[in-house]
Amino acid sequence: MRTSRWWIAAIGMVLATSAWGQTFGKVVALGGASADLVLDEPRGLLYVANFTANRVDVVSAQTGELTRSINVASQPSSLSLSPDGRYLVVGHYGNFTTPSTPRNALSVIELDSRAKQTFSLADPPFGVAFGIDGQALVVTSSQFLLFDPELGTMRVLDTIAGVTAKTLPQPPANYPTEIVGASVQASGDGLVIHGVTDTILFTYDVSTRTVSSGGYVAVPPLGPRAISVSRDGSYYLAGWAMFDRVSVTNQFANPRGLLDVGSHAIDSDRGIVYAEVPEAVTTTDTGTGSGNTNNTPDTTLPAPVLTIVDADNLAVREKIKLPEHLAGKGILSSDGSTMYALSQSGVMILPVGNLAGSPRVVAAQPDLVFRNSFCSQGVITKELTIVDPSGGQTDFSLSSNSSGVSISPSRGKTPMTVKVAIDPSSFQNQRGTLTATISVKSATAVNIPSSVRLLINLQDPDQRGTFQNVPGKLVDIVADPFRNRFFVLRQDTNQVLVFDGSNYTQIATLRTGNTPTSMALTFDRKLLLVGNDNSQYANVYDLETLEQQAPIRFPFGHYPRTLAASANAILAATRVAGPKHTIDRVDLFSRTATELPTLGVYENSIALNTALVASANGSSIMAAMSDGHVLLYNANSDAFTVSRQDFTALSGAFAASSFNQFVIGTTLFNASLVPVAEFDTAVGSSSGFVFIDQTGYRTGAANSYSPGVIQRVDLASGMGRNSTRMVEAPVLGSTGAVFTRTLATLPDRSALVNLTTSGFTILAWNYDSAVAIPQIDRVVNAADRTTAVAPGGLIIVQGSNLSATNLATKEIPLPTALGESCLSVNGLSVPMLMVSPTQINAQLPFQAEGNVTMVLRTPGGVSDNYNLTVLPNAPSVFRTTLAADYEVPTVVRSSNGEVVTPSNPIRSNDELVIYLTGMGITNPEIPAGTPAPADAPVVLTDPSVTINGYRLPVVASQLVSGQVGVYEIKVTVPFKVPKGMNQTMQIQQGGYSSSVNVRVID
Repeated sequence: MRTSRWWIAAIGMVLATSAWGQTFGKVVALGGASADLVLDEPRGLLYVANFTANRVDVVSAQTGELTRSINVASQPSSLSLSPDGRYLVVGHYGNFTTPSTPRNALSVIELDSRAKQTFSLADPPFGVAFGIDGQALVVTSSQFLLFDPELGTMRVLDTIAGVTAKTLPQPPANYPTEIVGASVQASGDGLVIHGVTDTILFTYDVSTRTVSSGGYVAVPPLGPRAISVSRDGSYYLAGWAMFDRVSVTNQFANPRGLLDVGSHAIDSDRGIVYAEVPEAVTTTDTGTGSGNTNNTPDTTLPAPVLTIVDADNLAVREKIKLPEHLAGKGILSSDGSTMYALSQSGVMILPVGNLAGSPRVVAAQPDLVFRNSFCSQGVITKELTIVDPSGGQTDFSLSSNSSGVSISPSRGKTPMTVKVAIDPSSFQNQRGTLTATISVKSATAVNIPSSVRLLINLQDPDQRGTFQNVPGKLVDIVADPFRNRFFVLRQDTNQVLVFDGSNYTQIATLRTGNTPTSMALTFDRKLLLVGNDNSQYANVYDLETLEQQAPIRFPFGHYPRTLAASANAILAATRVAGPKHTIDRVDLFSRTATELPTLGVYENSIALNTALVASANGSSIMAAMSDGHVLLYNANSDAFTVSRQDFTALSGAFAASSFNQFVIGTTLFNASLVPVAEFDTAVGSSSGFVFIDQTGYRTGAANSYSPGVIQRVDLASGMGRNSTRMVEAPVLGSTGAVFTRTLATLPDRSALVNLTTSGFTILAWNYDSAVAIPQIDRVVNAADRTTAVAPGGLIIVQGSNLSATNLATKEIPLPTALGESCLSVNGLSVPMLMVSPTQINAQLPFQAEGNVTMVLRTPGGVSDNYNLTVLPNAPSVFRTTLAADYEVPTVVRSSNGEVVTPSNPIRSNDELVIYLTGMGITNPEIPAGTPAPADAPVVLTDPSVTINGYRLPVVASQLVSGQVGVYEIKVTVPFKVPKGMNQTMQIQQGGYSSSVNVRVID
């Protein structure tokens, strides 16, 4: 019965209404200012220190009902429950200014008998927490005390130097935030207690009864003034910063720093954190603290939001709407199902374990890509699916910030697939990729849905390159010269995306620290290093295995934003929580970094926006600063040998060659970092630059929605040549990140890869050479390579100059323009899966039938007409390759899920699935390029299947759900079917048939 009541109560707590729609959690208003809380799970109770009402409120943990109140001494500010659940210890913060009398004290409440005792304290208590030994650590303004609640004894463990209590009273309208100016919390195992005050962080080891502490500097203040500790005490979250027992590991970006707004709780078992850490409204580079804050107080508050983040790097998983702001300590139930937190009205109960079943709205696709070019004209339509991860029917509405976008329907209930269409005539003066958004809203969902990015690309035949969509904020690209891979840094999800250089497919995802900013390869090309703007370490990955290794620890308050590795040293440009930013030196063996005392004869003080880059031969590292300064480290002398300032500001691309040449923005520098040439303005704002031998390539754009421009550079003269428009703009710098590295060359020199608006753009090595006219030589069925093809079937187009590059797509629905190539049949666009110079894999439109004409368009021109006959039906069985030169028909035995082979023959009474293409029109008909739905459409013309003339009963003949252009025939095998090694299985449909050989036994 108790379990049943709790389940009903928990469901009732999930939803609450507010001014901004449905919210998550239940508020328990207590009629006072809540200062601390304790969860008593065996009794199913919460104890809340009501600071202004001079009582401890007792709340049901199941229902949120205020069951009773315990009157105590004045100003109860902190609470802790003994491990055996016997004693509740209450700290009273009563440090009044003269002539008032101080009332600092501890109260001990024996919960079973309700007996109370009060013990006077000389100093105001900041916090109290029990260890596993049943002794309570009491932190006052000057001392660490160990209190035995049974004996009522106290002994001094240590003192706190330089910590002074703030005074009361405060003005009546201003809640005294000073009482939450400190917070302490024990680990789940009770072996460690961590705490934070205005000036120190401390750790109490219960087993040794020793306190270790250290000061800190934090701008903004380290708020919310709450502390959450992992189960084993190995890491804890204090305010907006995550610590381990050494230093800061990660921190929330751009925190507001309010002490009395927000809360958090760590779920160690699931590796997540529930947190409300309000962000600052505006940002400035102050050069202190987090480097992202505005020192001007802002009295306005954003809407209350609970953010669910990963514990290891604070990457955001989901954002949940709260009914009001949290306001102090947060704790989780032992099973992680419920979070309890102080809030503005008292206490909030958040059944986080039920979040998966709460109504939420999510767009299944983060990006929708619309390609409109010389290949395709007219309105372009894409499908967008809106779902509720809980499986419910939840209302939603969609709207776009662009007048050229239409959504139908624009509202409904999940799950629903809507049509999003763009009218190219609305963007007729646009060339490049315009970014628009679809906002997703819901009155009944508890989450804040992410918007959908719309990428609307329009291009002319002279624009080069093919872009591949990669969602997110991409900030850096580096190529591995030995392994034909390249790495893309995705900042919004704290990830390194690893791509295969031969086919541009993603092969791995690596987790980074919070807000990764740059990458570097060690000089031996064995390790990949990643610097982070909100973590005091750099990630390290083995380039051979892509496994993460132990990170590089930086000094306290140092955040490595960019790294570079020479033959003699690894350097990092760090943002420092202090008066100046510095260059630190990395010791890879010890995995630590140290601040260089000086930069040779120069002071070690750099601009916040500083980019480092090493020459490929390891001879030097250049530092480019946004204030116009440049530095040069010489690996041979192990010293900084150059410091200059020839500009008032620098930004854009940065690169270093093996021939003592350097580029920053639009300027070429010599070995002494003296400017020797200024590039022309053809590319617009500088974005990327690479040195290749003694030549260079540079990219840029007028803005993010215009065509990008790539240009070859003669390094002897600094003259640019063959300025060529790209399909879209490269990524440009922004405030706080003025330097950009967006261009990389693959080691086999097959292509150039550039970070661009939609993801990355692939440029053929000879992108600026004359393009030959495409020629179609042959069109065959993709399954058996015969010339028989049918509507909706998969085909292979063979010829020459079909595309400038090799490219396969995972885009769904399939694009009708790929690799700057587009096919049409009788004017109908043909969806494509893959393009290369000699082959295109595609799907025929379902409307194509009879004698048709195929045409291919590329930047080189339009192919001659290729005439072919499309049969109503042309069933062809796919082949499965079992060895290098051994193919078998894709006929699968349902009993074991394996293809039929001589060693896995067909047996009597078997059920078989035959996979084919070319079976023609279906009912219902679906658009070409679209995967078949779960309720798979059936073919209009029934097939027959025989083995040596003996008919097999057909159970189903339809498209394969989730596949494009792939059909299946399901049959059963009667006992009387002829047996033998090479029996002829014939599939006949309409007037066409094809056959394969199979082995059949009893």
